[in-house]
Amino acid sequence: MRNIFIVNATQVVNSESHPEGVYSTVTGYPKTFDSRNYNATEENPNGDEERALQVAKAEYFSRLSAMYSADNRAMSVVTLERADGRQIMRESIGGFPDMTPVPVEPETEGGDE
Repeated sequence: MRNIFIVNATQVVNSESHPEGVYSTVTGYPKTFDSRNYNATEENPNGDEERALQVAKAEYFSRLSAMYSADNRAMSVVTLERADGRQIMRESIGGFPDMTPVPVEPETEGGDE
């Protein structure tokens, strides 16, 4: 069976128009690794799934290394998944502070006496 593995890298980018940040795909991503590109033959037209996965994992870990060595504090996410959307690996760093609204208790009439 043919398998395609996808390595994707996204990061949060701040700009004047979006100071809160927006997700942006890292240049050069997503990258796909099709098993048919690895040792496909007439007997096995779908290629070598294990080899394709090894190459995809190498790319995944290479991107992780770049993500952790960056000097910025941007939120970054790197994923390795199958073409059908099933995630194999995922790593993220950074993030925004919790911006969940806190309920305000109503003031009591008369105050403290």
